[in-house]
Amino acid sequence: MNIALKTKLQLLIPVLVFGSISLFAQDIHFSQFYNAPLTMNPALTGISKGDIRLTSLYRSQWNAANSPFKTFAVSAEKKFYNINHDKWWFSAGMDLLHDQAGDGNLSNNHVVLTGSYTRMLDKNSFLSAGAAVGLGQRGLDFGEFTFDNFWNGDVVDYNRPTGENFDRTSFVYPDLSAGVNMRRQWPRSRSKLDVGLAVFHANQPRQRFYEGDDSRLANRGSLFVAPVFQLRPDGDIVGAATLQLQGPYLESLVNVGYRHYLSTQRSKEIAVQLGFGFRFNSIGDAFMPALEVHYHDLMVGFSWDMNVSEFKTATNRNGGPEIAIRYIIHKVYPLRAFKACPLI
Repeated sequence: MNIALKTKLQLLIPVLVFGSISLFAQDIHFSQFYNAPLTMNPALTGISKGDIRLTSLYRSQWNAANSPFKTFAVSAEKKFYNINHDKWWFSAGMDLLHDQAGDGNLSNNHVVLTGSYTRMLDKNSFLSAGAAVGLGQRGLDFGEFTFDNFWNGDVVDYNRPTGENFDRTSFVYPDLSAGVNMRRQWPRSRSKLDVGLAVFHANQPRQRFYEGDDSRLANRGSLFVAPVFQLRPDGDIVGAATLQLQGPYLESLVNVGYRHYLSTQRSKEIAVQLGFGFRFNSIGDAFMPALEVHYHDLMVGFSWDMNVSEFKTATNRNGGPEIAIRYIIHKVYPLRAFKACPLI
């Protein structure tokens, strides 16, 4: 292959990559999906042992491939009890998401309001239904792209016309989602199980940079399972699995770990969790070792993606790091305010 042809092909690759992205938009995702509950199911709003849950995650992906994804999420949730009703409550939350990738700084931003209704079926079983309403925004920096038209046959000339015209470089769209979740917890034990199902982008909002393009964001079906089994007074087996289906794309992840308690003294609990996860596709995608440190109501988690698919050639097996932080706040209620059995 001569140098001129090779250079032209290299200039064409970003256009082809961008074209494949614009054909079908996929959602933000995390390897520590179990630490980003509002991205799994709006019915998980308020499903925690406290009254307020604050969560943030940061993910950096594919830095070694020179086309990194930077993803950030922060969320807050609060339960609202009614002292006249001791078997149900409402919860509300907000989720902020930002994702940016590629030479053209293709960005995806979301502001989502979530709400859920939780009913206590018995003192150990809780059924929740949730919904989410949000605004999404996608944009790109057209001036950062390179095109094959820049090649004049001898050299690259960035002043040449691109041959491409976008009707817009940014757009905003409404977004609707809904889901249900069942929580079962065992008495006098840390054992529990969450099973939930959700549908995101129920309204299939338009995703277009061209006026004549009627491309829509496909529904995302989300199945989420998260068991915890207490093996001994100072040790639990912790698991999580999800199946995400969006149009022709399928993503499934499984995580398992062991959480060891250095202290189980009330309000002074200390635990360390070691685990690993695997992201599947037709041949397997990434292996993800993970570490979490728990101190009472504070959790800090760290994971690292290690590519095992064919893309490992470009990434040198380094998918990238992910950090999660969660903090839970407990409110003090007056003695007359009896509330439903708290979730563990």
